Amino acid sequence: MAIKLKVQETNVKLSVAAADGATFSAHEGIPIYPDTYQGQMEVTPSAETQTLETANLMMLEDITIKPIPSNYGLITWDGSTLTVS
Repeated sequence: MAIKLKVQETNVKLSVAAADGATFSAHEGIPIYPDTYQGQMEVTPSAETQTLETANLMMLEDITIKPIPSNYGLITWDGSTLTVS
């Protein structure tokens, strides 16, 4: 059995009793936080998939996705024609 709990008050006494008679009691605790994400916080869109490895990590800042720069162009070649768009 899993119990998810988030306590936002200080000086809280906690007691939990399960149907099978098991009990848990805590009067003081130390918060345990996930590791902090240390990767890049700004991303510029590209033709490639980009993954920011944030799973199970705590974020301290917002991630900013920057616009595609106005001087970016797409160059394609189909074997006979070069296209710049």
